[in-house]
Amino acid sequence: MSFVRERLGKWIQAAIIIVIGILCIVAGAKFSGNTLDVITSAQDTLDGISLTLGIVMIVVGSLSVCMALVVAFMGAKGFAAVAAPGAMLLAVGVSLVVLKYAYTFIDLLLKVTPYLLIAMGAVVILEVCFVLFRAIKSKEVKSALVGVVFGLLVGAAAIVLGALCIGDEPVIKYGVQLIVFGIVVTLVGVFQFLGTFIKMPDTVVVISKK
Repeated sequence: MSFVRERLGKWIQAAIIIVIGILCIVAGAKFSGNTLDVITSAQDTLDGISLTLGIVMIVVGSLSVCMALVVAFMGAKGFAAVAAPGAMLLAVGVSLVVLKYAYTFIDLLLKVTPYLLIAMGAVVILEVCFVLFRAIKSKEVKSALVGVVFGLLVGAAAIVLGALCIGDEPVIKYGVQLIVFGIVVTLVGVFQFLGTFIKMPDTVVVISKK
């Protein structure tokens, strides 16, 4: 019981992340090569995405609230602190089912993602510069070389990818952007879920007496 209670929150987050990633992949495959106006006006498909995501959030949020009740009855924690995230998730799920506004998420995602990629790429390159500066200062350039090269490649790739996604008719089509974003998000969710089964080693402190 303690194993489940300790990891329930991360499982809920991972489940939502994976579902969002899969829905982005499905939406990207459905709208592959289309313009943004066509994507956001495909009401039937977007309604299906809203319903699917909303139902998943309702189920997960309800389970979270039920688990909070169990934890409260066991006296482990207060009900409100544990139930609040689940209740918020439940509310968002109900609103998605009723209002069907998934198109707002997709529209915002496609407009913001290119700039996020560019910003993150610039941050990675700046971090690499700081790492290289510290490596030169401590005369450990060889040990840091692999990380520096990898960081530069990742940062440059993110900036180029973001630049290719900007514009009314970007080089990388909107459908492909959704698929790539969905794959990344799904992998993040899978890694987060699998990470809950990995036990980190305990830290051992050795005190020597002189």
